Amino acid sequence: MSEVLREDGYIIKIWFNDHPPKHVHVFKSNGECVIELKDRDNFPMLVKFQGMNRKEVTKALKLVNNYHEKLIEKWQAIHGDES
Repeated sequence: MSEVLREDGYIIKIWFNDHPPKHVHVFKSNGECVIELKDRDNFPMLVKFQGMNRKEVTKALKLVNNYHEKLIEKWQAIHGDES
């Protein structure tokens, strides 16, 4: 597991042994959501969530969108060019 970013109580992680497509796991308190990174021309997409309310999920999506390029680069550094 690689912790990629920590901001406003959110922790974004990428697992070393994870599978395509490119995605991150976002943690807040006792909740988690998985957000697909898509490509550089498309917005990240919520895949699933649990233990987070709508406001927290919305904030997680905004956070991932703000760091989208950096997160794609980090995924590729860990996993190569896998989709």
